[in-house]
Amino acid sequence: MAKIRQLDDVLSNKIAAGEVVERPSSVVKELVENSIDACSSRIQVFIEEGGLQKIKVVDNGDGMERIDAKMCFARHATSKIRDDHDLFNIMTLGFRGEAIPSIASISHFDLRTSTGEEGCFVQYEFGKYKNEGVCDLPKGTQITVTKLFQNVPARLKYLKSVNTEFASIHQYVERIALAYPHIAISLYHNDKLIFQTNGKGQLLEVIASMYGIATAKNMINVSLENDEFEINGYISKIDTSRASKNNIITLVNHRYVKNAMSIDAINQAYRPYLADNRYPIAVINIEVDPYLVDVNVHPSKLEVRFSKEYELKDLIFNGVTKVLQNIDLTYQVKNKQTEREKFKPQLDQVTFTFDEPKAQYVELQKETNEKSSYIKEDSVVYQPVQKERVQEYIPQNKQPLIEKEKPIKEKIYAKAQIHGTYLVGENEKGMYLMDQHAAQERINYEYYKEQFSHLDITKQPLLVPLQFEYPMSEFLILEERKHLLENVGISLEVFGEHGYILRSLPLWMKKIDENIFVDEMIQEVLHKNSLDVVSLQEHAIATLSCKASLKANTYLSQSDMQTIFDNLMRCDNPYVCPHGRPTILFYSDYELEKLFKRVV
Repeated sequence: MAKIRQLDDVLSNKIAAGEVVERPSSVVKELVENSIDACSSRIQVFIEEGGLQKIKVVDNGDGMERIDAKMCFARHATSKIRDDHDLFNIMTLGFRGEAIPSIASISHFDLRTSTGEEGCFVQYEFGKYKNEGVCDLPKGTQITVTKLFQNVPARLKYLKSVNTEFASIHQYVERIALAYPHIAISLYHNDKLIFQTNGKGQLLEVIASMYGIATAKNMINVSLENDEFEINGYISKIDTSRASKNNIITLVNHRYVKNAMSIDAINQAYRPYLADNRYPIAVINIEVDPYLVDVNVHPSKLEVRFSKEYELKDLIFNGVTKVLQNIDLTYQVKNKQTEREKFKPQLDQVTFTFDEPKAQYVELQKETNEKSSYIKEDSVVYQPVQKERVQEYIPQNKQPLIEKEKPIKEKIYAKAQIHGTYLVGENEKGMYLMDQHAAQERINYEYYKEQFSHLDITKQPLLVPLQFEYPMSEFLILEERKHLLENVGISLEVFGEHGYILRSLPLWMKKIDENIFVDEMIQEVLHKNSLDVVSLQEHAIATLSCKASLKANTYLSQSDMQTIFDNLMRCDNPYVCPHGRPTILFYSDYELEKLFKRVV
């Protein structure tokens, strides 16, 4: 008797549903993508009980004729590809023809659609045909999914809470709104409007609806291109960051994907500016010839594979780095009212140019009817306390570390010092408050980095040779790769059974903790078969810069304070110390007047 048999369609669709439909948000994703492919300009998503009770998606797209409405429930029935050529030239979000039959096999599925002439409906219950007929419907499609997973108890058992499932849906709708700002998208939960975009095509307005106006006003436009890729979008300034990479959003031909390479390239460009475990907000769309990208590598189509991945990585990293270097990244100090990012007005209030006068921005905020009190009635004004001068700073060399030939980005005039730790300066724009230790760290860091960048491998003998010992498994690998170390002046001699001795060091390693630094270089050679001395130097120089910087409670003369301001403003990146902390804060004249209620 034969053991192999053909599975029936219902069972086949259930198996497919296990890959395509993981949770209610997967249903929303597939249905909304179909609506986008149908050229909809308005999409409404109605959710009840996190999608467990009901999911309803309504659009004003092209709709379907009755024959197509019936055919779309068959497996691999699609209007989006016809042959191998189309499979490698995909321009739509959907293409496999699996979504509708898979969803219909694990739910009660009601499809109502119209091309503008005659409407029809088709109904399925857990993969079995139930009914069809004619209905009165404007042009577009309306799909209602109920009793999701009721015939798959194992899947139903592992669903999360209502709030968790709806949060997943909400996140997807936000992502698709960023990908298609020209489509008006609405999301309702239990008949309450939760999220909405106006479909005017302004990406910055969608960002404002997600993160608030204050964040949107702090975004920077990015436009990059080469022969293969064209990239457009927005990235945040360094004083707007998050604790997760989830806010680095990458789109490929307006398809939301999780592309680790692109995310890492953006993240690496921000590393000189942000502290550890802090990440920017970014939304970028990568336009690429469909022949150079494969979207058919994951059941949920959330991953893609590029044929020129390294060229794309370099374009993103170099482009974002250049954008950050060409703008003023000084931390802007904002009052409580401007920091209220929970304020999300109706989108018809958000159409604005982001370089408008501040007065117009204040008018927007008045519409929220949210009063903000900057000074409580029982506030106490503290008088500065005179501290005993514990240490007087006497510079050993009056010459500044940063070359005087370097231009000063912005002239700031030193005025005072507070607690031997903070410096106060001013110019025609407003007031600046500087952390003298962090500022000196940045100055020293750029000085040492410049000195060490010349990799002079002229060697000097060590009075006491350095010894290193490694397991035999690592020793054998290192023997094959130690020529990489010799290229930068590190000559290891075999010492013992599986150890090395180092008798001399290149001059460029002066002032660095040689033992630790050489060991880190060896580890990189072992694990990466390459040696990036510059990246290793970053950590070593940052530590050296910190140790050589001014400490708190160190009092300075007026000329010394001015020297620090000038040296900092000569740095390539004067905004943060090597560890990502801000060096200088800026209070605009407007913010100062707001604090003292001199303006409304």
